[in-house]
Amino acid sequence: MSDELPEELTKLYKYVRQFDRRITKLRHKTLFHRPILSVTSFVLIFVLFIPIAAVTVFLVNRTHMQYVFLTGPVGSTTAYLAPRIRSILNAPEPIEQLLHLNIVPNFALRSSCGGLDTNAQINAGMAHLGFAEDGFFGDTAPLMQCSSASNPIQANIKDMGAGTKMRVLLSLYKSPLHVIVRSKLGLSDLQEIPSGTKVYLGGDGSSTNFVGQLIVKHFDLSIDRKGHTLDFDQAAQELINGEFDVAFFLAGLRTEVLKSLLQHNSEFQLLPIANTASLKTLFPYLESLTIPPAVYPNVQSEIQTIGTHTVLVASTALGEYEAYEITKKVSEHIQDLLWDVPLNLARVVDNDPSKDLFYPIHNGARRFFTHNPPFFLDIGMLTSIGAYFSVIYAFYAMLIEFFRNYRVYRFQTTIDLILGRAQILGDSSKSMRLNAHLQKLRLAALRLMRRRKITYDEFSYIEEYIKANQL
Repeated sequence: MSDELPEELTKLYKYVRQFDRRITKLRHKTLFHRPILSVTSFVLIFVLFIPIAAVTVFLVNRTHMQYVFLTGPVGSTTAYLAPRIRSILNAPEPIEQLLHLNIVPNFALRSSCGGLDTNAQINAGMAHLGFAEDGFFGDTAPLMQCSSASNPIQANIKDMGAGTKMRVLLSLYKSPLHVIVRSKLGLSDLQEIPSGTKVYLGGDGSSTNFVGQLIVKHFDLSIDRKGHTLDFDQAAQELINGEFDVAFFLAGLRTEVLKSLLQHNSEFQLLPIANTASLKTLFPYLESLTIPPAVYPNVQSEIQTIGTHTVLVASTALGEYEAYEITKKVSEHIQDLLWDVPLNLARVVDNDPSKDLFYPIHNGARRFFTHNPPFFLDIGMLTSIGAYFSVIYAFYAMLIEFFRNYRVYRFQTTIDLILGRAQILGDSSKSMRLNAHLQKLRLAALRLMRRRKITYDEFSYIEEYIKANQL
């Protein structure tokens, strides 16, 4: 430690000295003698009380939080799978069983008109989870007539851009388009449907209607659309009642509605779609699929058709950690979830949806498939926290070093002040008073060293400074 300090540092020490005097006076006030405002109390407040309060608020919010899970139209494959997924997501974690506290957000089921309606409601901020067909986009005007759309949802849909919040979590299965026709019409291909035939193309806002409209325009079919507000169960009943002769159903194989319509000796049959390659070329999010024989009781030969890729989607309102946990839970139970759904993707080794799908993937799901968990499990987050505390520790070490130098500086200035006063006194009293004051300084420095406010080297420096000035 040099005897001469830089001028800037000397000025800084003088300001610190003034501040230190004010703090010393404040500490002698009666208020600050209370235990609750002691240094230990402040440490407990910041180390224990505030974290515990934050965790408590978080748990209370999670306990009372409820998310909306859209199931799709009644009678669809998604409506069949939604309760299974909800039971998986709402199942308590081991820590919840231990604490007897539900900290997992509850998912409430609510039906929607279909994939486009699900997309619209998620983008409007009215739902958090649902099913969709990959790559679909469309005009939101037909959704205004969707039976599931309430007035607030309709108001939000008007000013909404497509694909603003919806993200993919997981690929589920492939959905063939089932074109069911009354057998007595004697049709053998979709393009043979007569002009003016009453056709159910799915409800407004449904993926069935989206694909059906594409096919009608592509093959230039002239039909009379019926049942634009019906779900799958209602449409099947109306078809049986003779309200229309052809019905389109975009759903997974062996859905109950389809099995009931395509029974042995049934009056209905499946129509194939020729030239699916042209549809695939024009609309790459569609896929050429084949419905194998014997899947339905009265289907005895392969049926060529078009299909889609059904995915589980979520809103960006869900955080990365929540999306990660949803994807993780569903993936862990994917075999049990889709065991009875043909053309499912449960047995795909790499089910990362970001590789084959058109929709963007949720960041939380991407973290799951890249084995990069968010929050406290994230290596990047741990590195950031470590870097943060390293900076804090470095600042703390610099601050401690600064105050040690400041204390040594105070001793130096005090010694100089004593020597200056001693020169004014006579020789008889100079030595005695000087030694008394310097002895007090030695004891003060010794106490500071014992309390680790200064180091042994700094104490030795003060002692040498005192001895040098006594010569």
